[in-house]
Amino acid sequence: MPVKKIKSILLIEDDEITNFLNQTVIEETGLVDQIIVASNGMEGLAYLQSLSGPEAYPSLILLDINMPVLDGFSFLEEFNKLSVAKEAATRVVVLSTSTNASDINQMQALGIQRHLAKPLSEQDFREVVNELPNPL
Repeated sequence: MPVKKIKSILLIEDDEITNFLNQTVIEETGLVDQIIVASNGMEGLAYLQSLSGPEAYPSLILLDINMPVLDGFSFLEEFNKLSVAKEAATRVVVLSTSTNASDINQMQALGIQRHLAKPLSEQDFREVVNELPNPL
């Protein structure tokens, strides 16, 4: 079976060290052509809104929940309102330390079907990429 690669990923995480570690894990897999980093949900939304259309959207968004400025839940609410997001084949996966049942219920209510525990592992990342519907 050929290895599935994706065109781009958007990491939305406020912690610089975690971003560095996530980028390192992702780069080591060789499965992503471009990694875009936003330090909070507002930066992530601004990046997405700057794109020309659904074909320019990243294949995957890895999203932290607890962040300043605009947290992950608020990002998801705004992301779900973007008309172009509905056309894009972007999958959002939460990457968080939270195992709180309330957080998990809120994730599910906002359409999140998969969340990963920090720190990101190469195996978890490969599984998420493999679960994507199309090699984008």
